[in-house]
Amino acid sequence: MTHSSRKGRKAFLVGGLAATLAVGFSATTVSAAPTPAPTTKPVACAPTPGVTDAAINIGIVTPQTGPAVSSFTGFVEGAKLRIAQQNAKGGVNGRKLNVAVYDDKADGSTQSSVANKAIQQDNQFGIVEASTVDTMMPMLKSQNVPVVGLTNLPAHGQDRNVFGATGAFAPAYSNTGLIARMKAAGATKFAVVNHNSPAAQAAGAGMVSTLPLEGVTLGVRIADAPIGTFDATSVALRIKNSGADGANLILTSDGGVAVANALKQQGVPMKALVLAGFSDPRVIAQAPAALEGAIGSTFGTVPTSVPGRPGVRTFANGMRAAGLNPDTVSGPIGFVSADTFIKGLTLAGKCPTRAGFIDNLRKQTKITGAGLLPEPISYAPGVTPNGDPARCGWYLVVKDGKFVPDAKGTCGKLVETATGRVVAQ
Repeated sequence: MTHSSRKGRKAFLVGGLAATLAVGFSATTVSAAPTPAPTTKPVACAPTPGVTDAAINIGIVTPQTGPAVSSFTGFVEGAKLRIAQQNAKGGVNGRKLNVAVYDDKADGSTQSSVANKAIQQDNQFGIVEASTVDTMMPMLKSQNVPVVGLTNLPAHGQDRNVFGATGAFAPAYSNTGLIARMKAAGATKFAVVNHNSPAAQAAGAGMVSTLPLEGVTLGVRIADAPIGTFDATSVALRIKNSGADGANLILTSDGGVAVANALKQQGVPMKALVLAGFSDPRVIAQAPAALEGAIGSTFGTVPTSVPGRPGVRTFANGMRAAGLNPDTVSGPIGFVSADTFIKGLTLAGKCPTRAGFIDNLRKQTKITGAGLLPEPISYAPGVTPNGDPARCGWYLVVKDGKFVPDAKGTCGKLVETATGRVVAQ
């Protein structure tokens, strides 16, 4: 696949609307400020893949087309913004960061192909990624390639070289925070609906197993919704027939809106309707009546409308200055992933190696994601050998057609789903 760091690349999908907005920027021209010459003279180093005296190559792997694209809108732009900011400061230890983008289409075969191209042909040092498939992970692990990305795949908790931007992926544990938030909205009987990606399956199963511990009844579990188009009316009817007054829709952005619309059309009242990755105000325009009162959740970052957070302000202002939407579903995660990757490069020193990046980043216990995470996360051994799952989220509610963020984040207990044992709170 071709990459999007060339001038003239202008593809930017807007939320679940799948509209096209021209942006046309490269990894080094997001900011209007000129990129200064590196301030640190690189030292002579042993040969390392993707590293020269002047530059370090980074690949971004994520869907740019295909059925899951609405869930990854803005990821590339957020990552490029953070990298451009770093380049404007002289890069990392005097080396400019070069970026190439690879479209995996959320397809396993395609992902394997583009990842092999990135590592074997294009000589990328490491990967920043967000997708619903993980076929590239065994190859990246075998070559000890550093990977940072959206925490939604088994490798984000199992592989030492792979770092989840918001903490470790740990299906054996469930966070009760969202249950608490839905109970606070008045819901007592939940429908849990997820599509068939590893993260959605794990999140759905974790919530279902934890409901009894929190005194909540399960109305219905729908665990096999396709990532692409599906019969939203059928899903809405199953929720209606279950008597559920709360629903957690762990679907793509488009899928969540479709079910919300169907619930409205079927006259199903919801005290707590949660849509995963629902944070872009422009998505509300797709179904304003159906989404009124809905609870939005980011992919683990603080919403950009939360005041008084310097890191959030830096991200949002940087996106706006580049003519981009800071509220896209995956823009903040792209920014956080790139920031953590830059942290790993910095820790690796003046002669960065893949092993140095991984070994040093694995020791970190207070990763903040440039201030966009609700609480610091740890990559050191803890709940899992590769760090702790996140305990905190930050939610928004649609009121009068606009998002209103909660006054603070919601943190839950971390529960071992098989035993009900609380391991952190």
